[in-house]
Amino acid sequence: MLIFYMKSKISWYFMSWSFLVMFLMLLPSFYSLQDIPHIYLEFSVDSFSSILTMLSCWISSLMILSSSMILNKNMEYMKFMKTVNILNSIIILVFIQKNLFMLYIFFESSLIPTLILILIWGYQPERLQAGMYFIIYTVVGALPLLINLLFMYKINGHSIFLLDMNLPFFNNSWMSNLCWFFLIFAFLIKLPMFSAHLWLPKAHVEAPVAGSMILAALLLKLGGYGLIRMMLAFPNFNSDIAIFLISLNLLGGVMTSMICIRQIDMKKLIAYSSVGHMGMMFSGVMSGTSWGLWGSVMMMIGHAFSSSGLFYLSNLVYEKSNSRSLMMCKGFISITPILSLSMFLLCSLNMGAPPSLNLLSEISLIISILSTYFWFFIPLSLMSFLASVYSLFLYTSTQHGKISSFINFCWSMKSLQLLIVYLHWIPSQLLVVLSNNFF
Repeated sequence: MLIFYMKSKISWYFMSWSFLVMFLMLLPSFYSLQDIPHIYLEFSVDSFSSILTMLSCWISSLMILSSSMILNKNMEYMKFMKTVNILNSIIILVFIQKNLFMLYIFFESSLIPTLILILIWGYQPERLQAGMYFIIYTVVGALPLLINLLFMYKINGHSIFLLDMNLPFFNNSWMSNLCWFFLIFAFLIKLPMFSAHLWLPKAHVEAPVAGSMILAALLLKLGGYGLIRMMLAFPNFNSDIAIFLISLNLLGGVMTSMICIRQIDMKKLIAYSSVGHMGMMFSGVMSGTSWGLWGSVMMMIGHAFSSSGLFYLSNLVYEKSNSRSLMMCKGFISITPILSLSMFLLCSLNMGAPPSLNLLSEISLIISILSTYFWFFIPLSLMSFLASVYSLFLYTSTQHGKISSFINFCWSMKSLQLLIVYLHWIPSQLLVVLSNNFF
C-alpha cells in the first residue's frame, strides 16, 4: 500500500519485487504436507489454495514487469499498478475463503478491475464490445449460483462453509441434480466451458498484454478452483450429468483445436487453445478421482505459465511488426534468434513436450478420464495431436519464411524481456522435479 503513494518512475520495480517477496513468504507458511487446512480467522488455506495463491503473486509480478516500459512512456504506471494490486488482492481472497457467500462476492468483484484493464488500456474501439461480452456472460452465469446459495442458506439456517457442507437436498432426484448443475454453472463459464467460451477470444484480443496475461493465467483459474471446491464439497454428484459434461468439453476441445489451426490472429490462436486445455482439466475434475484432481491442479499451473508467456511473446511480435496476423509476421529467426528460442520453448511447453509440468498433468488427466469411459481416448488423442500441430504452426509461421517488410530490423530482445520469458519457462520445468512434494 505504501507503493501507491510513490511518485517515482521506478515504483513498478518495487511493486514487482513486493509480489515476489509475498510469494516467498507464502511458500513455507501456507503449505501443509499432511494436507490439513490452516484456519486463519475467516480464511482457510490448504494445498490447493496455497499453490494458486503463490501463482497469483508470481504472475502479477510478471505482469508489472511486462508493462513497465509501456507505462513509463504513457505516464500511467500508478493507475495501472493500483488496478493490478487490487485485482491480485481480490483473486487471493477468492482462493483463501472458507465461506461460500464471500467466495461468490470476491469471485464477482474480480470483474471490475479486469474490465478497467480492458477498457482503459485496450488497443482498439472493439474493447467496449469485448467488455460487454465479458460482463454479460459472467454475471448471467453467476445468478443461478446466487439463487442456490440463498436456497442453501434457507435450508441450513447458518453460513455456508466449504469445509463442512452436507446439504439435505443433494440426493439422486432430478431437482437436486439441476441445482448442482446451476451451482457450478458460474465456474464453468469462467473456466470457460465449450459453448460458453465466446467471451474469451474477444476479451483476449482487445485486452493489453497485462490483461491477456492475467486473464489466461489467473481469471480462468478462478473457475477451476471453484469447480474443485464444489466437487470436494459435493462428492456424490450424478454420474450421468458428469459423462455428458465431459463429452461436451472433450468434443469442444477437439473443435477449438481445429479452430486454432486455421487462425491467423496470434492472440486468438492462444486464446482458443486455452479452451481445449481447460476442457481437459474440467474432465479430470469431473472424473472424481484423485489422479484427476491433482492432474487438474497441475494443468492449471502449467497452462498459466505457458499461455501467459505466449501472450507476452505475441505482444513483442506485435510491437515490432504492428500486426498480429501470422501472414505479416514472418522471418524473426533471421533478425532475433533469441526470440525464436523463446518462442520455441514456450510453444513446446504449450504442447506438453517433456520435461514440463504440462506433460505430467496431461498424463494424469488422461489416466483419470479413461477410467471414467474408455472410448474417451479418441478425443483425447486428437486433442494431444492437434495441440502439437497448432503450437508448431504458431512457431513456424512467425519465425520462418520470408522476412516481412513491416518488421523493424534494428531490434533485439532486452534483458528484462528475456527475464520475463524465462520466469515463465523455468518454474514449469522445476515443478516437475518438485511435483512429488507439491502435488
